[in-house]
Amino acid sequence: MILYKYYGFNSGESALESERLGFRTPTHFNDPFEASVVEGKSFTKDRIQQTLNNVAILSLTRNPLNSLMWAHYGDEHRGFVIGYDVEIPFLKCKEANLIPVDKGNVIYTKTKPFIKTSTRTTTTLCNAIDGIYDEEDHQTKELIDHLFLNKDTIWSYEEEVRIVKRVSSVIMETHEYWENPYNRYSTLSREIRPGFSQEIIPGLKIYDHQVKIKEVYLGARNSYLKDKDECIAKLLPKVQKKGAKLYSVSVETKSWNLAKTLIRSL
Repeated sequence: MILYKYYGFNSGESALESERLGFRTPTHFNDPFEASVVEGKSFTKDRIQQTLNNVAILSLTRNPLNSLMWAHYGDEHRGFVIGYDVEIPFLKCKEANLIPVDKGNVIYTKTKPFIKTSTRTTTTLCNAIDGIYDEEDHQTKELIDHLFLNKDTIWSYEEEVRIVKRVSSVIMETHEYWENPYNRYSTLSREIRPGFSQEIIPGLKIYDHQVKIKEVYLGARNSYLKDKDECIAKLLPKVQKKGAKLYSVSVETKSWNLAKTLIRSL
């Protein structure tokens, strides 16, 4: 199965070169309603913040030719869409993913499914997110899904599929957790003064594990299509050589749709 990620020009270039995926903590998402469907006596704002900071989410989509997505996330059609092979343990195994890719279809609802829980249930939920989790506890699993997979229908055009990862574990020593190659990530930081650094993109975790690129779409305004950008000109043949299909995206003249054309040679 192939799922897609929209990128701006610069971030897309980096993604093509590294073949790595960036997950982000949901407190930095553009939707303020993230994880707001569950509330209980112990599920205070502080506890929610703590919980959300312990996960990172990768948002993918089923559609590489969504004009609105290109406008919002593809640098106004100047960027890229990259199609990834998601049939891999890094994105599917339960040990490395709180919500694996095959369970991550976002549920779009007109009515917000507000769920009020007891202190005991919310504590169990937070523990599960932290790594203390009984897979046979279907109630907690359902709450996790409600917490991370419910969105307003206004977002339905995104056709989103999510993968949710824990960024740490309370049941493992740090070195033990990092021994699993599926758990290792880095952040983009800059030094602001000696001994102190600041994340360039807050909440972004770029995982070390490389993911095979299956398809690449160049936006209708991508500079490579007009100016043959030098860096991209060197990068795309390498991607193509590894088996990825390259497409140029254009505007259809007789409809509001985008069209793709296979690039056979560069």
